[in-house]
Amino acid sequence: MKVLINGEIISNPLTLPFSESLLRGDGLFETILGIDQAPIAWDRHYARLANAAAQLLISIPARIDLDLGIAKLLAEADGKSKIRLTVLADGNWMISAEAVEESDKPVTLMRMKEIVSSKAVLSGVKSISYGQSMMAVRRAQTVGYTDAIFVNENDHVVETGFSNLLILTKDGFTTPALESGCLPGVMREILINSFGVSQSLFNYEQLLQAQAIYTCSSIRLIQHVSKVDDILFNENQKGEELISDLSKLLTSKINP
Repeated sequence: MKVLINGEIISNPLTLPFSESLLRGDGLFETILGIDQAPIAWDRHYARLANAAAQLLISIPARIDLDLGIAKLLAEADGKSKIRLTVLADGNWMISAEAVEESDKPVTLMRMKEIVSSKAVLSGVKSISYGQSMMAVRRAQTVGYTDAIFVNENDHVVETGFSNLLILTKDGFTTPALESGCLPGVMREILINSFGVSQSLFNYEQLLQAQAIYTCSSIRLIQHVSKVDDILFNENQKGEELISDLSKLLTSKINP
């Protein structure tokens, strides 16, 4: 793994600057897919970061500094990388890059019993205060699932601990609307703008009645969900085509 802190590559990534913001979980992050020396959809990631920073009243580094930092880390990259950009409220920032480990393990999901609020202060913000999401993943993995699904106070499906959700119905692909409190995921946005995926509010029972279910995220892109609770979901040709089409788009256009 390579780590860049405040613009400088650090040879010993275990040596981090003291930061009250880091200790308090007061900051934002972006996880960006790198392909060779190119950060994918970086313009969209930066726009989301800037919007969230304005919402939380914190400053972010100049775009040129982030551009140069990412370029430094990817200078010798080959293949897929996971780039994590972290911006803290006290002005410190860091970027790390590491190779993506491919996995063909099936994605399985369970429902979180606790509801989340669609009106919470950090709803829809990619905050480093990530305990809620990590708890969902740990709880799911403790009982043999990959991740867990959050439902809000209106019984609407929101997202999983790590990913946005995408379901296939008789009317086509749809993803939870932003009103649910879900994160405005970058791949989610690309699917809406480039592939006609709709946004809607749907409950858990409607999710279970879907023809197929998928997760989508910047690093794993679209993954088929094979099981939700005790219900199995088969692969779907339309889903396979969407997975292929998204991959082709990202390899042909780094800023879709």
